[in-house]
Amino acid sequence: MDKISDLPKMILHDILSRLPYKDAARTSVLSKAWHETWSSFPILVFDGFDQGVFLRFEDTNDPLKIQDHRRKVNNFLNSVDRTLVRFHHHGFAIKEFSLSMMFFHPQFMPHRVDRWMKIVGESSSIKVLKLELKVVEHRFGFKFDHTVDNYYCLPSDVVKAKSLTELKLSGKIRVDKLFANHRIRFPLLRILSLIDVYLGHEQAMEDLISGCPMIEDLKLENCVGLENVKVHDLPKLKSAKLSGFHEIDVDVLSLEFLQITNHDTEFPCDINIDKCRNLKVLLLEAVSSVFVSNQWLLELFDKFPFLERLELCCCITSESLMISSSRLKVLSFQACFELKEAKIDAPNLESCRYFGTHRHMPAAISFVNCSNQVEFDAVFAIEYRLDLEWIRAFFQHIEPRNVTLSLKIMKDTSIVLNEDVLQNVQVPLLRIKQLNLWAGEETQDLCVLLINGLFWSFRPAIISLNLKFCSRIFVKLLLEKLRCNNEEERRCSSSHQMKCWWHDLKDVKVRNSPKKYENLSDCEELLDSLPINFFSPNLQLIFELEWD
Repeated sequence: MDKISDLPKMILHDILSRLPYKDAARTSVLSKAWHETWSSFPILVFDGFDQGVFLRFEDTNDPLKIQDHRRKVNNFLNSVDRTLVRFHHHGFAIKEFSLSMMFFHPQFMPHRVDRWMKIVGESSSIKVLKLELKVVEHRFGFKFDHTVDNYYCLPSDVVKAKSLTELKLSGKIRVDKLFANHRIRFPLLRILSLIDVYLGHEQAMEDLISGCPMIEDLKLENCVGLENVKVHDLPKLKSAKLSGFHEIDVDVLSLEFLQITNHDTEFPCDINIDKCRNLKVLLLEAVSSVFVSNQWLLELFDKFPFLERLELCCCITSESLMISSSRLKVLSFQACFELKEAKIDAPNLESCRYFGTHRHMPAAISFVNCSNQVEFDAVFAIEYRLDLEWIRAFFQHIEPRNVTLSLKIMKDTSIVLNEDVLQNVQVPLLRIKQLNLWAGEETQDLCVLLINGLFWSFRPAIISLNLKFCSRIFVKLLLEKLRCNNEEERRCSSSHQMKCWWHDLKDVKVRNSPKKYENLSDCEELLDSLPINFFSPNLQLIFELEWD
């Protein structure tokens, strides 16, 4: 007998809230009791993309595809209508409401969204409101005027939702009129996220913040009409992500996590965060107003004595850096192309990440007073030319044992190998914990050269291939190389001793997702079963290699 179905609705709703939303929805077919439970489930999620309501760009000239897309849009809108009308009619509680439409039409849809916001705003139990309205022109077959007049104006009904603890707005949404005409008070709001919305002016943002004293997590990205942002008087704030501003002023002692992004190089971002003394995490991306030098680093660690994580992406640096901190645990350099040398003196460092490309020689990274158990992750995006010699040189001073190397190698990339240099490669070769490969090359000779070159250079304990980004021929050739198990197959085509990497390979085990492919032969059968142009983002082949 099903005793769970006899539990009170409140408990059944709590059970559903702990499941992924799709799994929770599937419970409606289990029995009449579960259907009734799902019908009154107070968490409502309407995601157009997730429900297949999208039109690919290549289908925009196909009348049948356009007609089918419009039918799906109407079905989606009617589904939201029916659900909210039913909840309103029966007096069901709404605790969370999430709406995502990548096909928002600023002329024909605002009145429907207004109606939905009225029902949601009147629910005394609403705690979470997420609204994402994006306009993608090709989905309607004509252009929109992207002036602010075509933004959706958030209605005053939202202001009534005093019980909100989380508010996330994204896309063509205008809030300046609402904030100007109403005193905003969300006394319980803990999470606020505004992305691409129209705010109009600084005062609107300041008025909003002043009415939400309990905010712990703040995210402001590319807010139209807002060039400068001041974040003050939020005593509970722990995390802030700020992007697209000309001036940032943060005075919050409780702040622990801060991410600042500024891709607008025409207007450098002026930053004042000196009073955030308890900062533990600082992420800077494309902040051209910051010049990372040894002096800047000394002042940084002095201002923020509790800083444990520092990530620099697309930042301007001096050619040589000395990073010295007794508290630093995580360090990352991504696309900092001016950097030629970095010495790291951080006894508590746990992980370090470096991201580079083929266009720039990688920096010489060395560790001083660091544990040899540091997790070191190096990522290289390679296009046109792969020189394994400079990748080997990059690891020359890397002492940590836990090294992960990720290579993203585009199609038609030339492979540079100098066999004279190979004779001087130190033995034993660098042993790395994991080699992640994205190899789009489709020429057999280049694939063979790449595979041999990698094993001449490194001894990976694990190789991971994401089939979404690897060509079929590369994967098949790698499988053939790894499964060589007799002397005839293992004979080298040259007398060069370094070409006999097979002789050092003792065993290969397969650890895959999905798990049913348990050996190399199964993997080859898997490849043969896939269509030529397969798209499998979650399918990985993972090999465990044992070397002498």
